[in-house]
Amino acid sequence: MNIRQLETFYWIAQLGTFSAAAERLNTSQASVSARIRELEEELAVALFDRIGRQVQLTIKARELLVHAERVVAEAAKLKLAAGKPDMVQGVVKIGLGEAIATGCLVAIINELKRCYPEMGVEFDVDLNAHLVRKLTRGGIDIAVIGAPTEEADLKLIPIGGMPLAWVGAPALLEGRASIAPADLAAMPIISLPREGRLYTHLNEWFAEAAITPTSVSYCNNLATMIHVARAGISLCMVPIDLVAAELEAGTLLAPTPVPPLATLKFFVTTRAESVDPAIAEIAAVVARVARLPELPQAVVRRVFSAKGRPAS
Repeated sequence: MNIRQLETFYWIAQLGTFSAAAERLNTSQASVSARIRELEEELAVALFDRIGRQVQLTIKARELLVHAERVVAEAAKLKLAAGKPDMVQGVVKIGLGEAIATGCLVAIINELKRCYPEMGVEFDVDLNAHLVRKLTRGGIDIAVIGAPTEEADLKLIPIGGMPLAWVGAPALLEGRASIAPADLAAMPIISLPREGRLYTHLNEWFAEAAITPTSVSYCNNLATMIHVARAGISLCMVPIDLVAAELEAGTLLAPTPVPPLATLKFFVTTRAESVDPAIAEIAAVVARVARLPELPQAVVRRVFSAKGRPAS
């Protein structure tokens, strides 16, 4: 019996298939099958019932899994205690939204490579709700998500927030110094889909005024949304950080929102029940690199004072 066999047993139990465990352990499905076969022979018990591609723990395996989890956790702690970054190997899967990826992805890659040179990293850029679902189901190990989540089985590390703005081309905004829900009710808007946190902020902003916008289109890509806004077709609500250059150049304007828009808060998240301390260490590195600086109020005021117009 060895650690690889127990790790393989643990990850099959967590992910539900041999193929998913093989991907998580960065090995072949044949190797996974061989490890489990050897472990079953040594323990003289069947660990899994095969149901098509899915597997289910036998009653005895459920009892043994508790012990396997402890061994795997202690082995991971031993590697970390050794203080050798190259002992953290395999592949870690990190999910993040487009707003964070745009500003932090290169820095995250560089820092993880420096800290864990033998570790592979897979990034998954997706909408908030999809990332939470993948994290809770074991499809990714770490996620950087916007706003708090209602999932109770996640650990959250706050990393700051991004101020939001309504932006649009000068021709569409027609020199407005401020903008309220009633002003946008019939104007063309492009938004992230309902699974996106930005859509939630948009919906709450209108709901506060008991107004429903009548012309909303949807797009799952922030860069495309900004392109559409720049073309004068629609307005969109986006983090100020993503449009700073356009606002400075005057190709996009950001009227002062009345009422103000909430800040989009971000968190680095992991599964609460994870037994791998390496995941917590890697999440701490991601949180440190991705931490968002607070935008000075003077900068925010300047953003909402478009060129050629006084701030409201």
